[in-house]
Amino acid sequence: MRSPNLLHSTLLVLAIATFHFVSFLACSGEKDEPSILEIRDLMDSGHLAESVQKAKDKAIKTGKTDQVHYLRGWIYYLRKEDAAAEKEYKLCLKENKNSIDCLRGIAQLEKNKQNYEKSETRYKQALIIAQASGDKEYTSMLLTDLGNLSLAQDEREEAIDWYNKSVQVKPEGSAYYGLGFVNLLNRDKLSSVQFLKKGLETEYRDLIIKAETYYLLAKLQNDFEKNPKAASESAKKAFELFPAMEKYSKSWEQYSKLSRSN
Repeated sequence: MRSPNLLHSTLLVLAIATFHFVSFLACSGEKDEPSILEIRDLMDSGHLAESVQKAKDKAIKTGKTDQVHYLRGWIYYLRKEDAAAEKEYKLCLKENKNSIDCLRGIAQLEKNKQNYEKSETRYKQALIIAQASGDKEYTSMLLTDLGNLSLAQDEREEAIDWYNKSVQVKPEGSAYYGLGFVNLLNRDKLSSVQFLKKGLETEYRDLIIKAETYYLLAKLQNDFEKNPKAASESAKKAFELFPAMEKYSKSWEQYSKLSRSN
């Protein structure tokens, strides 16, 4: 078993490395903005802090380092070094075959490679463990993951089913955003608006998804409801949540001008 001081140092280095990596991406000035899901992962500092503490506590108490491997895998994943991330996740599962985090991590990697069947298998393995342990947070998150996976394959009815199951376990904004987005794809703008608004009445795991909810709602309020004043207010809220996203500031400016001209 490693000494507590060595484990603490290792975890501290991992945390600092991730912090600097996220800061670099946020300030790098790249022309192409990262996707919403990439931003969600990069801004998941609460997840990182919780995982560092979990890894430290478990290693000290049991000598097992599966959470350390998970953290290393997560950092490689953020750096888009998928092969290295997969190696760490598999080392994690060698120590703890029931690690939801590492099963979910491999599922994300398989999804990125468009190995959708393998991704679904891993998500469902993690889901079974979460349901058996009665963990509503993980269960809801994994059901939303499965909805996102279905949507990536344009399986809209399946996506709706997964999102509905997610909000039944725990009402949460990301699943409602998924429902709003799928209904918009299906040209049901009224239902889309209703789901987006319902999501905004709940908690969000990720503030970038909440910002994206306001952004999409603003577009519908302007284009569908013909209400640029409401659209301006929603776009402003998106900007306030994530001012670094240029499209939020532009939409706020656009809808504000339209509301003043009416």
